[in-house]
Amino acid sequence: MEKRGQLSIFLILALIIIIVFSLLYFMKSMPKSQQQKTEVVKSSISDAITSNIQNCLTNTANQAILILGLQGGYIEKQNKFLTINNSFLSFGYYKNSIILNSLEGIKSEINNYIEKNLPLCVKENNLIFEEGSVISKTTINQDNIKIEVNYPIRIKQGDRVEALKEDYNTELKTRLGYIYDFILSVVTKHLKDPRNIDIVNLLKSDLSIDIVGYKENTLIYVITDKKSKINNKNFNFVFANYFGTWKK
Repeated sequence: MEKRGQLSIFLILALIIIIVFSLLYFMKSMPKSQQQKTEVVKSSISDAITSNIQNCLTNTANQAILILGLQGGYIEKQNKFLTINNSFLSFGYYKNSIILNSLEGIKSEINNYIEKNLPLCVKENNLIFEEGSVISKTTINQDNIKIEVNYPIRIKQGDRVEALKEDYNTELKTRLGYIYDFILSVVTKHLKDPRNIDIVNLLKSDLSIDIVGYKENTLIYVITDKKSKINNKNFNFVFANYFGTWKK
């Protein structure tokens, strides 16, 4: 009987030890599980903001190219321009001079627009964050436009501050380099012979070209590229040529 009593005591003690260790293990594992869950939530928020920045970059870049095309290669108003229905149109040719914006100038217009407007798009997000300056770099190729952006952002969630990735990029399937070379050839032909339109040169490209007379000695060129899309619509580049007063 004494041995049975001792055995029962040992079994009870062993059972108590097992229960205690199980409780300790369970209690120890709970914070880790909660931490993992918190990390998943935080990671999801970070991914959502990063995705939002990427979408904003693409949308802002599309807006820049659209405006630039409709205003003759400029987003900001220049010294010489044509006013049409409360909007302006830049000149490619003006009184025996080519004043078409250069490719470097066009890149600068795009970069300035993105650096100014990308933060405005991102700030629509309600989370608290700290941001640095946007630095944009644009590359114009014959068949596309590539834009690289450095945009440092830190998000604040409670007492925790997290730095997001800084580098983003987007590629627009717009043949701006090809279109620019064609427009440059048009204004160069006018420089050599202002009184005539070189139809042969116009027919060499696969672009759609409309020429509209506007006031005295001014032509408006509307270049439409069906192979370049902005927001699923054909890309248009519009510019004006002013020939001044003809000498008799």
